[in-house]
Amino acid sequence: MASRWTAVDRVEQGALSTMFAQAVIVGTALTVGAIACSGFYLTMIADPTTNAPVVALVPWMTVTVLIAAIFTYVVGFALLWCAEAFTNRMKDKFKPWAYAVIGLIGYGIWGMFVMSSTMNSLNQSLNGVVLANSDIAALTVNYAVFGFIAFLLAQAYGTKLATKKPVAFALLAVQVVLAVLGIIVMVMIFGQLPSSK
Repeated sequence: MASRWTAVDRVEQGALSTMFAQAVIVGTALTVGAIACSGFYLTMIADPTTNAPVVALVPWMTVTVLIAAIFTYVVGFALLWCAEAFTNRMKDKFKPWAYAVIGLIGYGIWGMFVMSSTMNSLNQSLNGVVLANSDIAALTVNYAVFGFIAFLLAQAYGTKLATKKPVAFALLAVQVVLAVLGIIVMVMIFGQLPSSK
């Protein structure tokens, strides 16, 4: 850990900061998770009578990636800093697991409140209902699992990625492009919603 809170840890001279590399890993893992589970999330807000999806899968996927990216580069940085401070005197073999628990709690809460609110905004407007408690529980567990995996990988491989700038920036670029598409899609989707059902 850096000796001062304004200092930046680097594996070697010229490498990326370790925390930035960790954030890229978190973002990559959460992006993969968002893409993999976007269909699962979409079934939760399908039309209750016809079971038809409320939006197409690919545009919805970019929205889920946007929500993951916002977490990563806003809340995620704060959680990585907290995890680093928390594990400063911890034995190295336990550090990835401590990071993972912090990711589990943080991303689980994010899924429960932010993702469920986003989904409810669509569901309420289009179907006149909100997510069932079982859906919110499933969403929270799903997000918690991906948070656990993402932060575990970030702590375990952050220093390795920090020395590979081209790979780190390529992963970041993919996340940024998908998140920007997510913003565009979200504006288009919410712009088309009826004011009341």
